[in-house]
Amino acid sequence: MNDNAPSIPIGNVLRADIRSFVIASRIPEPEVPTFGTFVRAPIQQGRSQLIGLVYDIRLQDDAFLRDLAATVVEGDPNYEEVIRDQREVRAVPVEISVVAIAYGDESGYHYGLPPQPPMILHRIHVCTPAEVRAITAQPDFLRPLLENRDVPADELITRALLRAAPLHGGTGTTDYQDYLLTAGRYLARRLGREPLRLETILQRLQN
Repeated sequence: MNDNAPSIPIGNVLRADIRSFVIASRIPEPEVPTFGTFVRAPIQQGRSQLIGLVYDIRLQDDAFLRDLAATVVEGDPNYEEVIRDQREVRAVPVEISVVAIAYGDESGYHYGLPPQPPMILHRIHVCTPAEVRAITAQPDFLRPLLENRDVPADELITRALLRAAPLHGGTGTTDYQDYLLTAGRYLARRLGREPLRLETILQRLQN
């Protein structure tokens, strides 16, 4: 993964609270963030950056799409062209839900709820590989997810760790496994009273 990759804008804040926010977007299909993508949003008049993970993606309709969905037929000679046009040119409306896990300022990253949510219409970007590596350097970034019952936290934990592992200590198998082992020990301490939940997460990391 390229550390110098540009930070990709994906949309603007539609609504927000202290725990999560929703992004309104019309980016083409290949560029839609996937489940577990790390994103950042400016807060405190740009002095800090809220860090979150994408936990839900909803494709919205509009009047044109409703009419198209009711009339387009797969056997139509123009079917593939119509679908490609919608995915790559017009871009369907997308709502992307993000759960807050940390915020960063001049003193570093702080894990947990931010001091305030992002403001409406603020631009949201995908975190760069270098940013993800810094955010995930300590397994404490998992704590807000473990404490959140409103999102698919266990699946997010798995996806976030699998995204982060290749960014730590090179790309060697040993480095990758060492990172996951450290995270597994952290989860074991936090989930000592939930052995079944812990076992499920660890199994997903091994698959």
